[in-house]
Amino acid sequence: MIAPRRVGDFVLHDASYDEGRKYSGAGFRYAVEGHQETRIDVYVYPAGRMPRASALTSGMAGFRADLGRAVDAGTYADLVLGDEQEFALVEDATVAGPDTPGDGNGEALEAILAIAASGNRPSGRKLPMTMTLQPHGWPMQSAGYLFYRQLYYFKVRASAAVERITPADFDVLVDRAARTLVPAIEVANVGACAGSVIHVAADASPEEVARELVMQATEHQGYNCHETAEAAGVGRKSAEAEVVEIAYRAEEWKAP
Repeated sequence: MIAPRRVGDFVLHDASYDEGRKYSGAGFRYAVEGHQETRIDVYVYPAGRMPRASALTSGMAGFRADLGRAVDAGTYADLVLGDEQEFALVEDATVAGPDTPGDGNGEALEAILAIAASGNRPSGRKLPMTMTLQPHGWPMQSAGYLFYRQLYYFKVRASAAVERITPADFDVLVDRAARTLVPAIEVANVGACAGSVIHVAADASPEEVARELVMQATEHQGYNCHETAEAAGVGRKSAEAEVVEIAYRAEEWKAP
């Protein structure tokens, strides 16, 4: 995991990782200049290889369960969850179709590329909430975000006291935090996952073969897998970043 020490006006204040609880991943706390009232935590923890929709559904169920445990432990009171929303890391993430008509093969290729780009669209989930922070009794506004990328979950939690920042300003700030920090933090997976096999049905048509080649290659590229740390550029990227390395045995890391 490579977390930059500064991304724009977001500054890394702390990084945490417990080797004895490696499946909980690592945490990175950022502050933003001019907003001392808001703390932003990015938690990065292993998910494994699975369809994005399944990953987000499972991940959000775990997220809600964690919030429930925080209430049971007395950390939060009066927890009110807002509506869960789809959240795009790129605000205008759209896929444009061809502007001019072409031959059948060209149009088919355009359609395949558009489907691949849409399937790899960097989106996740957002869950706004309010609560009272105990034991101080402070009314808080908060938001949680969850993304599945590079075989890991990226969970963003941002909170601020209600009296310190307006809800509208808080919403704009934390959306910007998620869109800035999640793409900036990288998980470089090193090992056997660098090898990939593309599966195509024996009786597939040329169009189906092309579709599967593009879709599966795009999906594998999103895993960010490399044979070596050098190939992943870890040394070069680490100069101005906090790096957390988590080692797994082969039997610990399996696709469902």
